[in-house]
Amino acid sequence: MPSLLIYKVLVLILLAAGSGSTATVAYYYQGKTSTLTSQVSNLNDQTSSQANQINSLKNQIDNLTLRINQLQSTENQLLVQITQLQQQLANGGLCSSGRTLKIGELLDLSSVLATQGKRARDSSTLAINDINTMLSTAGCNLRFTTSVDDYALNNQVALSELISLSASGAQVVVGPLNSGAVQTILSYADANHIVLISPSSTSATLAIPNDYLFRTIPDDSQQALADARIIVDNGAKGVIIVQRHDLYGDSVAGGISARFTALGGQVIADLQYDFSTTDFTAVLNALQADFNSNVAAYGAGHIAIYVVGFEELGQMLLQAKQYASFPWSTLPWFSTDGIALDSVIISGSSGPVAAQVKLLSTNYASLNNTKTLAFYSRFDTAYPGEGCDEYCKGAYDDVWLAALATLQAGSYDGAKIQAIMPTVASNYYGVTGWTGLLPSGDRAPATYQIWEVLLQGSPPIPTWVLAGTWDSATDTITS
Repeated sequence: MPSLLIYKVLVLILLAAGSGSTATVAYYYQGKTSTLTSQVSNLNDQTSSQANQINSLKNQIDNLTLRINQLQSTENQLLVQITQLQQQLANGGLCSSGRTLKIGELLDLSSVLATQGKRARDSSTLAINDINTMLSTAGCNLRFTTSVDDYALNNQVALSELISLSASGAQVVVGPLNSGAVQTILSYADANHIVLISPSSTSATLAIPNDYLFRTIPDDSQQALADARIIVDNGAKGVIIVQRHDLYGDSVAGGISARFTALGGQVIADLQYDFSTTDFTAVLNALQADFNSNVAAYGAGHIAIYVVGFEELGQMLLQAKQYASFPWSTLPWFSTDGIALDSVIISGSSGPVAAQVKLLSTNYASLNNTKTLAFYSRFDTAYPGEGCDEYCKGAYDDVWLAALATLQAGSYDGAKIQAIMPTVASNYYGVTGWTGLLPSGDRAPATYQIWEVLLQGSPPIPTWVLAGTWDSATDTITS
């Protein structure tokens, strides 16, 4: 028994000793595992850091590559500029070339925009004189001149004359005056890199970016907003549109129809006549019939008559006067920039009729500045009794833009002039004010003036009188 007890004690001691040794071994391996884990984590951190360093180096390489490409591009541009300067020096440059550069002009001097065309011709003459004076003062022997062609508001004649101007070396042409002619010749101008600058073409259809047409007048979409507001504010609930059937007439009529309807009005009829019409009996019969069919519903004081045309309106008024129920509406007759301030409308036998209907017409209005006022004085002295309207001033600025863009381009080259024209226009402040252009190449809109034909003076004579302005920013009229 004692020996058995001793044996048990020895076994317990051995187990206790073995247990302690096992714990020690376990602790050892736990520590080793922790160390290895830490080393692995450090290696992962080092790997991540190295990856970040590698990515950073890659980014630096990309940036350096970009800088190298930019420097190469800059070097190429400088080489091109140096080459151009060398060529200009070799050729004496435009300034000292002694050349006379021809700016073409496509104007109507004998049809229904002849009044406008003659004013544009005369203001262009003043512009050429001023430009050449500037060049002379600067010590340049370069000169500009104009070649004026009368296309008589005939689209095909306009194209033929543009081809002739191109053959004679013209790279820039001021005009045409109307959108129909512009549409006819634009594809030729684009294909042959001839820059067109029109002071009066307004069809929204021609608001095309990156072509060779620039217009220093807003397009018809703005005039439609102005005219619709004027008609509505005069109390009209319905409108009868009478329009010449061409690009200009269709554009304005479409714009006014959409805007007048949006303002709650109703387009009763859109009566079209061929632009070559001289007898308006058919369209006037239709006008009377449409008015009589709707007067009971609207009232004579709520139907507007809106005419989109040119100087043919004078003949239309004379014929309308023969109708017993003329002038039908008790509202004024309304019209557009194709008629506003036209001296033919208020002169002769059509003048009193225009005053009888209190003809209201809108016209884009640039803000007068000191240059404008000085120009008015010069124009009136040079061409007494003629008067200079917005398009007359526009033609003056257009000639200046043509000359300045040529000088900026460094050569009389249509493609180069077309490319630099938006920059030149945005930095030019002329007699029509700032000439900044929209991406379409058309002038950014501002305000429209409202002109009315009234009897003025003693004895009373038909006169265009400023009746108010329309603000594009607020769509409001100020009298």
